[in-house]
Amino acid sequence: MPETEPLTIPIAERMPRRPLVLNNRSMAWISDRIAGIVENKAPLWWWVAIAITGSFAAFGTFCILYLLFTGVGVWGNNIPVGWAWGITNFVFWIGIGHAGTLISAILHFSSDGGDVRGEECASASRSSQSFADSSLIGRSYSGALPGICGQPRCIFV
Repeated sequence: MPETEPLTIPIAERMPRRPLVLNNRSMAWISDRIAGIVENKAPLWWWVAIAITGSFAAFGTFCILYLLFTGVGVWGNNIPVGWAWGITNFVFWIGIGHAGTLISAILHFSSDGGDVRGEECASASRSSQSFADSSLIGRSYSGALPGICGQPRCIFV
């Protein structure tokens, strides 16, 4: 019996595939399983989490509107030197966010297109992106800093 060349054997026989869906599930079962995530009734814990998150969002909206209608005097900065804190705080967090974005962009564009970037730069890129993301979180929490710096009445305004 003559041997056949490897290129004449169909690819299905050369490289058998494992099934993508185990247990012989049908396409209808897969569709129902995926669509059920958004079509089924939400559990109680989800509604509790939405209520807590919504209350924080409503409080933040109230605080921003109060600041817009009352003015930045609610920060308690009644002397010109007191404005240095708000400006410095803003510039610091904006700078941190820009630095993380810049480092991530440099790592992304300095790769040579090979697999080296995937192994060596992945952790540094993730670190710089989390650096930029944490600056957004830090900027959002910087409203609590007047309480740390001796003006606790400004936290709740």
